Amino acid sequence: MSKAEVEAGVVDEDRWAHWPEPWVGTECDVRTVVSALPRHAKDGFRYDAIPWRRFPHFYGRGEEIPELLTTLATTDAEAAERALDQLWKSLHHQGGTIEAAALAVPFLLRIAATGFPGLRATTLTLVAASGRGQHLGDATREGLLHVAEEPLMIGPVDCPVDWTIQAARDAITADVHLLLPLLADPDPEVRSAATFVLALATA
Repeated sequence: MSKAEVEAGVVDEDRWAHWPEPWVGTECDVRTVVSALPRHAKDGFRYDAIPWRRFPHFYGRGEEIPELLTTLATTDAEAAERALDQLWKSLHHQGGTIEAAALAVPFLLRIAATGFPGLRATTLTLVAASGRGQHLGDATREGLLHVAEEPLMIGPVDCPVDWTIQAARDAITADVHLLLPLLADPDPEVRSAATFVLALATA
């Protein structure tokens, strides 16, 4: 191994020596990005306020997510259903969540509240899945409230899964006002899903 390679290894080792602390509060911290999103941007579906390119999903680029969200919010029920199916595949994989899912939560909540009623329960369930640790079918109360994960790196920004879960739950907490009316929805599946999401609120 050359001196340059050794030195490069040392530099790389130093880079990871205190991970993830150097990322806290930076543009690569998904919690910071979510908390900085103003309400008017959420209410106005300003997808351009999110740096999607920085946060890819499980199967591609994060910048693909806004188009799927836009389609989900349309009155075309078939197109909306296809978009929701693709969002599930992109944002939730083998019981795990990813940064782009947390970024989508504020918009998914608004779409669930105002979009096609037939997809409301499934959309809310996607929100809940975005704020959970890897559970692989665990439906227990302990599993629902489980937050801590191994600090797995997902995507090029190397965000711990814990940060994604926290960001998603903080986004849910900020928009509890959208969920409360759904507790009186005539569809019992919607009421159940709304309760599921509210259980993840952090305050």
